[in-house]
Amino acid sequence: MLKRFLIAGIVLLVIAAAVGGAFGWHIFTLVQGFKAQKNIATVSDEVAQTETWQPNFVSVGNLDPVQGADIANQVAGNVTAINFDSGQEVEKGQLLVQLDDSNEQAQLQGFKAQEKLAELNAQRSHDIFARHLIAQSDVDTADSNLKQAQSNVANTEADIAKKAIRAPFAGHAGIRNVNLGQYLPVGTVLVTLQALDHMYASFTLPEQSLPSLAKGQKLVATVDAYPNQKFDGQINAIDSKVDPTSHSVRVQGLIANPQHQLRAGMFANVSISAGKPQQVVTVPKSAVTYSLYGNSVFIIGKSKDEKDDKGQPQLVANQVFVKLGDDQGTRVAVLEGVKAGDLVVTSGMQKLHSGGDVAINNDVTPDQAQTAGAPGK
Repeated sequence: MLKRFLIAGIVLLVIAAAVGGAFGWHIFTLVQGFKAQKNIATVSDEVAQTETWQPNFVSVGNLDPVQGADIANQVAGNVTAINFDSGQEVEKGQLLVQLDDSNEQAQLQGFKAQEKLAELNAQRSHDIFARHLIAQSDVDTADSNLKQAQSNVANTEADIAKKAIRAPFAGHAGIRNVNLGQYLPVGTVLVTLQALDHMYASFTLPEQSLPSLAKGQKLVATVDAYPNQKFDGQINAIDSKVDPTSHSVRVQGLIANPQHQLRAGMFANVSISAGKPQQVVTVPKSAVTYSLYGNSVFIIGKSKDEKDDKGQPQLVANQVFVKLGDDQGTRVAVLEGVKAGDLVVTSGMQKLHSGGDVAINNDVTPDQAQTAGAPGK
């Protein structure tokens, strides 16, 4: 009887061992399959470099003409002549619009006749007074009458001049807002006149940049209308105060505009090279993930525990937050977070999380990847 119980116990142990072994093997195969199927993101990379850069101050500003004005009439009247066309280049002093001045011209003739008579009377009075035939008061009265007549002539001539509306400076006329025969109330804008040979660029920079700024420093401006063209200029003036709210200082640049491509009201991206060249660590702009919570890059390193299918340490990408400096071309300076020699991910980071496994494939550059995925390509 004891022998039977012993045999049965051995059989149960054998069965339990077999079941446990089968279950363990199943778990082992599941783990291996999971490892084989784990997600490894394919990315491109580039080495962070040390470069010598000239410090740049970058800002966005507005363009204004060196001289610009809305030409309007000082007195009311009917338009009798228009001597310019929309979009025309006009000279300083050129007659633009003539208002009816027939009444003033008639008055002027009468005042000139009175002036001539007053002049003769004054001369006659001086001659007679020299012979002691009249009193000094008579001479003074004649001189006063002459001055009054001259004043009437000058005042009428001024009224006539106000009805001849002339260009106060040479420039480019805008669209004409007046027609022949039109009655113009006082202050009607006839045309906008802009001197376009040079333009002012008004922009602001942080107060920390003040020690590096000086009148006459070179600047380069670009505008959206001509994205591939650079316009050279220089700092024309630096404001005498710093804005206490934004802690920025207003700067005015003078930009050459010989082809009259720049127009008042345009936005301009302004770059100023200032200060001594500096050594900076740079990465491609494509390596930076920009966010309201902070800018970051993925740095590629080697895992201490995992191996890849070739038995080498598995590559992993860790996200680090960075402090950025100036940018030049396709690269940006990193002030904190990356050191020279670090491998940074330049494409494929949208598939990554910090600590994720990666494989490197630099056959497709970030630019090519963006082009391939662009609409219409």
